[in-house]
Amino acid sequence: MALKLAKKVGNPIKNPVVHLYRSMIKELPKVLSIYDIDMAEPDARDAVRDQFRRNDSVKDPVVTQRLIQKGYMELEETLMQWKQKSQLMKILEGMKTGSIRKTPGKEGTEDDHFLRHTAN
Repeated sequence: MALKLAKKVGNPIKNPVVHLYRSMIKELPKVLSIYDIDMAEPDARDAVRDQFRRNDSVKDPVVTQRLIQKGYMELEETLMQWKQKSQLMKILEGMKTGSIRKTPGKEGTEDDHFLRHTAN
């Protein structure tokens, strides 16, 4: 959802990326209040902006449209309180928390070695 691309279009009403971004920023104080999140609003705005910038390099219009649809679904689920606070905190904290999946390699644990050799 390239913000650079959004700047080139000009009119923000015609650009769905800018419209989604503004919708999220507009609802941010309500979300912080609903979920009782102790985070300053500017910090939360920065977290939302970082989420948009993660997809800044996307050029394919089909992928961009899918990301916009997903963004609106995420916003709706958040406002309908279908998310848990921990899910929202992972997004707002920049995905710093959570589990990291480990791909088993040759240096894996004994359990990884066992699972690799018993699957055959």
